[in-house]
Amino acid sequence: MSPISRTILSSSPLPEGSNLPTITVEDIDRAPEVSEVSKDDTLVGPDQLREALVRLGEDNAALRQDLDATKKRVKTIEILDQLIEPMAQRSFWFMCSYCGMVALMLLLHGCEPSGFKLPESVLQFLVGSTATTVIGLVGMVLTGIFVGARSNGKG
Repeated sequence: MSPISRTILSSSPLPEGSNLPTITVEDIDRAPEVSEVSKDDTLVGPDQLREALVRLGEDNAALRQDLDATKKRVKTIEILDQLIEPMAQRSFWFMCSYCGMVALMLLLHGCEPSGFKLPESVLQFLVGSTATTVIGLVGMVLTGIFVGARSNGKG
């Protein structure tokens, strides 16, 4: 036996303060080939071992399939996030610019010397459409933009 393997075997960790002897390769050679069966032992035959191995293989395959499906779902969500982000930014800037235009029209309408007058029905339309735009877009953001796309990405 090489000095390296003797060192590795003899330096195996032992519990602190134990008086156990150092284990060597010669101890393995002197070990009994067959151990006695105790009443607590469970006897397993080759067929049972084969069945257990098959079950483990099937479980492993099922877990790998689940892992692959989960990876695909995560990738789909990441792609959806990348597609949704620019649209959400455009929607936000549209809402800001639309509200700014409506505010400018209302300010011009409110300034008497400008001579800019809007009919009452146009004012009602502008204020109503601004409220609808803001409430609608904020509602989409609060419920998670494009919920249909997200729910389709889950399955």
